[in-house]
Amino acid sequence: MPVIMLTARDTTSDIVSGFNLGSNDYITKPFATPEPLARVRNLLQLTKRKEEEKELLQAADLKVDLKSRKVTREGACIELTPKEFDLLQYLMVHKGHVVSREQIISDVWGYDFVGDTNIVDVYIRYLRQKIDKGRKPKLIRTSRG
Repeated sequence: MPVIMLTARDTTSDIVSGFNLGSNDYITKPFATPEPLARVRNLLQLTKRKEEEKELLQAADLKVDLKSRKVTREGACIELTPKEFDLLQYLMVHKGHVVSREQIISDVWGYDFVGDTNIVDVYIRYLRQKIDKGRKPKLIRTSRG
């Protein structure tokens, strides 16, 4: 949520302190009414753009639209089950990081999941068959140990 500080404190140290505390904008009194309204509109547009950017995850030519739950690679639509989609989303959010089976089970299946960690291997295999099979580069990698 964007924060705009409206205040009578107008010294440089006050303004810097306001930004250091997390404010997105800082307006000092006196001000004309159209000024804060314009600043609010501007911050809302920036926030909306950032939200729209978060709705699309991409790795190489693989695109995941979080809003429509649509997955494409090389322009071709890839059909995933809900759990496969959740797993792919998790992996893409954590791309570049090694995540353990236990982390995946906890975050994708839920903390109360009862079963074998082998389920992660099975679903990773399903994703590889749908996303990586016959395509280069291979996007899903396993780190041993």
